[in-house]
Amino acid sequence: AVGGATASSTLPTLPNGVMVDDPFLSEAELPAVVPPKNKLDKHRWAHPIPHIESGCVLVANERLGGVFHQTVVLIIDHSESGGSTGIVINRPMQGNLQKIASETPSNVDLSLKMAFNKATVSYGGPVLAEEYSILHGYGEVEGAKKVAPGVFVGGSEELMNEVRRHNLSPNKALFVKGHAAWVPGQLGREITKGVWYPCAVSADLILRYAGAPVDANDNEEDLWSDILTCLGDDFAKIAKQHSGRGDMRMP
Repeated sequence: AVGGATASSTLPTLPNGVMVDDPFLSEAELPAVVPPKNKLDKHRWAHPIPHIESGCVLVANERLGGVFHQTVVLIIDHSESGGSTGIVINRPMQGNLQKIASETPSNVDLSLKMAFNKATVSYGGPVLAEEYSILHGYGEVEGAKKVAPGVFVGGSEELMNEVRRHNLSPNKALFVKGHAAWVPGQLGREITKGVWYPCAVSADLILRYAGAPVDANDNEEDLWSDILTCLGDDFAKIAKQHSGRGDMRMP
């Protein structure tokens, strides 16, 4: 029988009672045409993933202490031979780029500090703290790398020109001070031990401190808890049990 249909086949009926006008559709294919029960919120979504890849985020296990306690790390690069690099995206620092980059050693030149003087700065990790990277959703300008849909790292010189042309607001970029790094195989072992929860999340969650919009459903001062809540089930329980300190912990 063609497509699973026989002479006695009848039109399938969806759970809502609507007849499907396709005599060749088998019962096994019904799920493909059943409308989803829950509409995807493009602003706010997250789901676990079984592997590490560029553009995914690592949500720290609730028992992890030290500088990575309740952090969210965006993976920028990952390969089996080269290891992994990432940036913490939920540790905004007190003060703006002009203040922080002027008071501590940095690779940010004066023109960049002036253009993005009011931009937010996040602690990015313990490696090369004097080096800054820029996280944004502006687009794949020269020097920028796309790490996830709608999420880019780099391109500061071209972005500075866009600010001067009034095409980009300085608060639509997050400057990240330092980064995190793992040698080949190290991050995989940490995930196997349960140190991190790897997941894919919406661009607006990644860009929370880079000017992304927030709404009433967001816990805008606790990204760690917010992503766990979006993951649902046991993750949401973890968020409820361990949230409270929020993202503002840096001097």
